[in-house]
Amino acid sequence: MTIISENKVWRIAARIDDEIIIKQAGSIEKATRSVRNAVCQRLCDAAEIEYELGWWKGRRHAARRDFVDNFIGKPLYVLLDEEVVNDLHDIPYEVYTIEQVRMTFRKMSLMTPDNIDAWGYLHWGPEETDKVLLLGEKLPIPPHLALNKGFEEEEVIALCDAQECLDECPSCKGEIPFGTLVLVTENFRLIPTNCCSKMIWLKEEENENIEGWE
Repeated sequence: MTIISENKVWRIAARIDDEIIIKQAGSIEKATRSVRNAVCQRLCDAAEIEYELGWWKGRRHAARRDFVDNFIGKPLYVLLDEEVVNDLHDIPYEVYTIEQVRMTFRKMSLMTPDNIDAWGYLHWGPEETDKVLLLGEKLPIPPHLALNKGFEEEEVIALCDAQECLDECPSCKGEIPFGTLVLVTENFRLIPTNCCSKMIWLKEEENENIEGWE
C-alpha cells in the first residue's frame, strides 16, 4: 500500500456526464476504491438500478471495474488543500448508454428464462427498447463450471433452436416448448428452459452425441 505524508494526499477525479467527482485519501488504494464506488453509484442511479455493495470484488467482476475505470482520470499526489485543477487529472469524457450500465451490473441477475425471448434478446424492462441481443455478448460462466480462471466469461457465438437439438428437457424431461433457445459458446451450451424455468448449463463435450447440436 502506498502511504504518503500527513500534509499530502492522493487525489483522483472522475466525470459522469457533466458532473465531476473528486475523491482523495492517504493512500492511492483508498482513493481509487472511493472514486470507483462513487462512479458506480452515479451510473446505477442513472440506469435506475440498485447499487450493489461489493460490486467490484473478485475476478468475475473485472469487467465491472474496467467499465467504471473508463470514467476515471489519473491520480495525483497533491497538497491536502491544493486547488483542484481538472485538466491536470486528464479526466476522460466517456459516453455510455443505459443498456451498457444495466448489462454490466445486472447481467447475472437478469439471466432468467422469463427474460430471454425466442429471438435471443435479453429484456430488462417492459419497453420494446429495453432489450439487448445476446449473440455476441459475453456470458458469465458459473464458478463450478469454469474451466479455469481465464474462462469466467465466454461469448455467445450462435443461437440454436432447442427443439432441433434436443428430444426433451435435460432437467424435467418434458417436451421442449416452442421458442426455446440454446445459447452456444466455445465450451458451453446454455438452455433457458421455459418448461421448468431453469438455466441449464452443459459443457460442450457433454453434447457431442446430440444430433443437430453443432
